[in-house]
Amino acid sequence: MKNYSINWLRVSFCLLFKSFLASFLFITLSCETGDFENQTSEVTIEDIALKAVIIPVSVSANGDDGNVPANTLDGNLNTRWSSKAYSGKYITYDLGSPKTISSLKVAWYKGNQRKAYFKIRVGNSTSSLSTIFDAKRTGSSGNTTNLETYSFDEVTARYVRISCFGNSSSAWNSITETQIHSSGTPPPPTGDSPGDVLGLTSNTWKLNCFTGSPGSSAVYRDDVLDATGESFSTYEDPNYFYTDGEWTYFKCYRGLGGSANSSNPRVELRELINGNLANWDAKNGNNTMTWTVRVDQLPKSKSGKDGVLCFGQIHGPSSTVDDVIRVQFIGDPDQSSGNVRIKISGYITEDVLGGSKILSGTYKLDTSYTFKLVYNDGLVELFEGGNRIFDQEMDTSTEGNYFKVGNYLQSVKGASYTGSHGIVRIKNLRITH
Repeated sequence: MKNYSINWLRVSFCLLFKSFLASFLFITLSCETGDFENQTSEVTIEDIALKAVIIPVSVSANGDDGNVPANTLDGNLNTRWSSKAYSGKYITYDLGSPKTISSLKVAWYKGNQRKAYFKIRVGNSTSSLSTIFDAKRTGSSGNTTNLETYSFDEVTARYVRISCFGNSSSAWNSITETQIHSSGTPPPPTGDSPGDVLGLTSNTWKLNCFTGSPGSSAVYRDDVLDATGESFSTYEDPNYFYTDGEWTYFKCYRGLGGSANSSNPRVELRELINGNLANWDAKNGNNTMTWTVRVDQLPKSKSGKDGVLCFGQIHGPSSTVDDVIRVQFIGDPDQSSGNVRIKISGYITEDVLGGSKILSGTYKLDTSYTFKLVYNDGLVELFEGGNRIFDQEMDTSTEGNYFKVGNYLQSVKGASYTGSHGIVRIKNLRITH
């Protein structure tokens, strides 16, 4: 049996719920090795509302043709696990402990051209599994390449095995994506503060912000909750950090100064782990941040030629790489509507590629997008709406990293206060490791 480490988490679809605790599961899909299935297809991933998704930590299979089992968890319908046999092969995922599940969603390669035959089997040991869903004779629908839902009575298991029996036209078994769901839905926010609406706690995030009115009286606070003695359940400031009940707003003004390490102002969250400053190694785990963002306003840069605003980033060790990657919108100064572009800055482009990179494609202000930022095994990746729009290998240490998200003004260092500002809305924020 071959074992593969999952390089990045599968949650690339639009998350329409607040925060929830990720669990883990072990799932096994059974199929056999054989000749390579040299076929390709292009699939557009639809936005799918995820309820309580159980996230595996590892995956293995007892056969593949080079399309490895980890591909079924990468959030990309253009990759797959493939193996050829009418029976006897499988693929496996691990929770680490038994979890309650009520359905699986599986996307089948060429699922709109053929039916896939399979069984779903579960248990707390791979040597003792019971069948909970039998489609060995009926098969999948045969009319879609998107995720199909297979529901069953709630069951608690650490392992799930999907035993495959070929398809309606050949012995090939090919799965592009798998999701495992529990029956529960995330709990609603416990309050109506910006932090509650976004699902923030002092164990997971620190807020860099300002106190005082915008202008000469504004004071930058590296931890505004610590400075004010408040919590995420109570803190709100209509000048910088507020909510409409759906979105949490981050408003930041040019000319307000910044931290000791950067004179660019920010109203931004900094990742914590168990209340301590996060500091993780990108060679370990599955380091992923997913968030839905809408930028309503760009600031005016110091030069006055454009407006640049960072709404998500991975920060690295300041002694070697500083910002690993900054995800930004760039447009006109003080722009509040219309088209903008994505600008990738930080070590991953400026040092590795020799300069910042403007991505192809057009984006808009006042429009929501769901992004996923991934840094695993030395590879930095950015997804938008399920599509990978940027990837690049690092060429140096992968240690000392943490996620940041919010409103970090770029290209305003040393600029005077004029009232020019940026506005970022965020919801559905989630981090996994």
